[in-house]
This record gives sequence, structure tokens and C-alpha cells, in this order.
Amino acid sequence: MIRRHWLLAILLLLAAALRGVVFAAYHPALIFPDSVRYLQYAHSFAHGHWTVDDQRQSGYSVLIIFLPNVLWLIPLLQHLVGMATAIIVYAVLIRLGARQWLAALAIIPVLFDPLQLILEQYVLTDVWTVLLILAALAVLIWRRDNVTWKAAALCGLLLGLAVTFRDQELVMIVPAAIYLGVLVRPGKQLLRRMAALLGCFAIPVAGYLGWFEASHGQWNFTTFSGAFLYGRVADFADCTGLTLPAYEKPLCPTQPAAQRVADFYTWSPASPQWTFTPPPGTSRDSVVKDFSLRILRHQPLAYAEAVGRDFWYGFSPVRRAGPEHYPSSYLQFHTHIKPDTQADASLAALGIKPPKSRPGLAAFLQGYGRWFYIPGPLLAAGLVAGLAGAIARRRNSAQCLLFTVGAVAIAIPPAVFATFDWRYQLPQLTLIPIAAVLGVTAITAPRPSIAGTAEPDRPASAESDLQAPPAR
Repeated sequence: MIRRHWLLAILLLLAAALRGVVFAAYHPALIFPDSVRYLQYAHSFAHGHWTVDDQRQSGYSVLIIFLPNVLWLIPLLQHLVGMATAIIVYAVLIRLGARQWLAALAIIPVLFDPLQLILEQYVLTDVWTVLLILAALAVLIWRRDNVTWKAAALCGLLLGLAVTFRDQELVMIVPAAIYLGVLVRPGKQLLRRMAALLGCFAIPVAGYLGWFEASHGQWNFTTFSGAFLYGRVADFADCTGLTLPAYEKPLCPTQPAAQRVADFYTWSPASPQWTFTPPPGTSRDSVVKDFSLRILRHQPLAYAEAVGRDFWYGFSPVRRAGPEHYPSSYLQFHTHIKPDTQADASLAALGIKPPKSRPGLAAFLQGYGRWFYIPGPLLAAGLVAGLAGAIARRRNSAQCLLFTVGAVAIAIPPAVFATFDWRYQLPQLTLIPIAAVLGVTAITAPRPSIAGTAEPDRPASAESDLQAPPAR
């Protein structure tokens, strides 16, 4: 296996060494404000208090339920998850007939991009959701021309589990369903596969919604949807000419649009959404949501422009703060960790010491992150290659369509509902390289002959290690 896939072995060894440096540079783990909530709820669950978080999905807290007291294990596991993700990318491409050097090229982003490396060191959900989504799509395409009902069911289950980590992943059921619609025939078989996909997807999703209803009295993923949406629309909201109830007028931003920072309007205690007084009998979140929806109806073009701007910013040549000026410094390597009194106090209450850095190792990573990353235009070119392969109607076009549509779909909810954050671009380091390599493979494959579809030449031994046993 190592002789046949020596490029993969070399890249994995280099990636493991680099992850060792990251793991040693920041001990026991990097902490973001969201990390504190995940750890607090994991601690509560471990002590038998099963009230679900009303802001963030609690699937991750369930996963790390026994790990807060050994915090260093979380980034260690996540570094292994990052390498497992790369192996799945490579296996999928070899399975679908890509050349070994192209498959190896496709795993460089997930193995070496600093965004991937630093998010593996954080106590955050991102690398797990990418793994679940990729595993789901890999299961779906493993038998290229024959999606079994078991594969469809497992795919749906994995996608549903990803939703319990982050509700924005709901959208990923769409490319999976499109793939079945394109590939599976006859109609009765398609209906059975679709039922398996959607039914198993609904199991973890409905289970989580039921858990939330038992905890907070409503079928939802969060009670903060209005707060998040307000932060999104505050960036461009203009109340001129808009008829509002008197109690919603204080929600109109007074700063010039160019000076607004969406993070302030979402989280700051001085934000209008936290200082106004809702009328009796209404919740703060419902009033804020009503105001935000009025703004969307009042300024649909401004909203569409903001969504498009955020989507395309993910393909920028450099990784600066996004259109809403959300700080990106926490996703960069630094020689010292800035103290966070509030987070440190919350960690201390759980018996966890604040993280520390080793400046020498961190300085190396800081230089590495400054000069090596996957530029956005290269990812955009990969997306174009994937799109070209999807419409080429040649070998692997359906699989190319799945990963291309998936890469686009997963970037839409953050642009629609949230402010721009480079965290939300992490799945592109996995999905776009697969789409690009499959696109190149499809475009360069020989056209179908009269007798059938011509297959590109490839060494049989390159794929033999990854072949599934024949169906009985």
C-alpha cells in the first residue's frame, strides 16, 4: 500500500509533523468564545443536566462530554480528524479513477492550509462537520453507478448528525438529493433511495428538535435566530420610508453604513437589540426578527448585494477581515495568546487553566501562515473546473456535480444568515479540490464512442487497494 501510494504517505508524514508543532505551540487548546459554551454544556451533560444550548447546537458538546478535564485530547483528536479527512479525499478520487498525483495534489489544502491547522487546535465544531459531510458524500458515490439504499440511508444519517453540530449544514441534503435524482433509475428505485436518504436524515434532525422543544418549549435549533439575523441586516439597514411600530424604531441603526460593524450589533451589550424594551407579551428575539424581516422586504436588493458580496469574498486573494469587518486575527497564528478575562474566569469555574503558547514554535507558525495558504482565486478556478466537468457529460460527471453543487451550497447559508467569517470557508478546502480534480478528469476523458463510453487509461493497481467487494 505504501509503495503504491508513496505520495500520500509522504504528505501525511509532513502534515503530522506540522500538526505536532501546532499542538505543542498552543497548550492545551485554543479557546474562542464559542468554545467556552461548548465546554460548559459538555460539563453540564456529564453531570446529568441535559438542557440543550439555546444559542449553539449541542452535538459537539455531546461528543466532547468526557473530555473537558483532559482538554488537550480535543485538539489531538481533531488533528487526527483533519488527516482522516485528507485520506477520505484521496480515497474518493482514486476510487473514481483520478491519477495518483492529482489525488495527492487535492489533499494539500486540507493537510497544510493554516486555516485548517488552527481550527483543529480550537475547541470548535468546524473540522467535525467537514468530516461528517465528506464521509456522507463519499458513502453516496462509493459505488459509482449503483447507489444502494444502505448507502443513501448512511449518507442521510451522517448529514443529519452534521446538523446537530451546526444547523447551517441542513442545506447539504439538497446536493445529495440532486445526485440521486440525476443518477438513480428507474423511478421506483429512485423513490426508495430518496426515502432512505431523507428518512435517515430526519432521524437525528427530528431528535435534536425534540430535545430542544423539551428544553426550551419550541421546535427550533436556537432561540437566537432573530439576534443573528439582526446582525446580518444591521450592516445595510436603512429605515427611511419604512413604517415601523414605535417599539421597533430604536432598532434602526444610527451610524453611517460604512462605519457599522456587524459583530457590535449582534453581541455588544450596547447594541440596539439589547438596549430596546420589547412590549409586554413579546420576546426580544421575536421583535428583533420581525424588524429584520421588515428590513429584508424593504431592501431586497441591498440584502442580495450583501449576500453576493460575502459569497464572493470567500475567493479573495488574501484573508483579511470580511465585508462586515469581522475580525479574522483569531484565525491567524500569534506568538502570544491575548488574555480574555471573561473566558479565563469561565474556564476556571470548570477547573480548566487558560491556554498558553510557546513563543518559539508559535513564531515559526506565524511565518508559515503568512506565506503559505490556498489563495481564493485558485479555489475559484477549481470550482469552475468542477462546473465544467459536471456539464461535460462524461465519466464522473454526476459525482463532479455532487461536489461542485455541495461546495456552492455549503457557502450560501453563512452568506445569507451570518456575517462573513473565514471559519465558514473551511469546507471549501475539502470539497472544491475534489470537484476540481473530478472536473479535470471528466474534461480530459475520451468522448463516448459509438459502442459505449471509453474509459481513460489508469494503472489497475492504483485503485485495487480501494475497491469494494462485489455485491452479492
